[in-house]
Amino acid sequence: MANWSTMLKRVATSAAPMRTPLLLRSFATTAPVPRPLHLLLYTYTEDAVEKRAPHRGAHLALALESEQRGELLLGGALADPVDGGVLAFAGGRAVAEGFAHADPYVLNGIVTDWTVREWTVVVGSLSEQLPPPPPFVATYEWQTVGANDELPSGLDIELSLDGTGPRRARIPERWQLSVWTGDARGFWRCNGVGRDTTVLELRSHAARHLRVPVEQVCLHLRMGAERRLKDDAATAEELDLFGRQNEVEVEVKKEAE
Repeated sequence: MANWSTMLKRVATSAAPMRTPLLLRSFATTAPVPRPLHLLLYTYTEDAVEKRAPHRGAHLALALESEQRGELLLGGALADPVDGGVLAFAGGRAVAEGFAHADPYVLNGIVTDWTVREWTVVVGSLSEQLPPPPPFVATYEWQTVGANDELPSGLDIELSLDGTGPRRARIPERWQLSVWTGDARGFWRCNGVGRDTTVLELRSHAARHLRVPVEQVCLHLRMGAERRLKDDAATAEELDLFGRQNEVEVEVKKEAE
């Protein structure tokens, strides 16, 4: 059997708001929640102290801009000898790599080599002041899941059978939208919602459940400036309905507009 023989494991059979996937229960404990940072590790050229002087102002200006954006947390050169530097970033690997690509020390040969390493901070007096890890943004494409990513319920999870490969996750090709419509009709459950499912298709399905003409059914989102879903051609993917399904509401108008 190939190393990347995989199995699909649905975190939850549906993404209903009251379901808590078993995979995520480990986060709701008294154990410290890891806060991943990324360390940018520099190797300096010889005589770096003298050679960096003309570029130090631009380097520090870049660092200050990154600090003001909440990205750079700590940074400085190694001492005795000054043969490298360490900078700690929040916000992900791309933030640290982007800094290196723009750093005058790198562009002008002060840094001869650099690498980025993930650093999982678990304990320490400053750990609670660190920013939380960025949320995992689910899409309909497979994405690699980080060790500390918290996943929303209802995703497809791909695991290697031997446990050595990375985890991957995606929004299922078809998922269930479940919306409370009131005591008289209970939950409207629309199975088979996909990335291309349109607002009109959802309204039509809701109308059949509610036994009213489709013209009387409106869909709303509880949050956002434009709450009513007016564009019948808009798709579930365009509206991020999987991520916002808990905000969906159904309105039945007394008369069609």
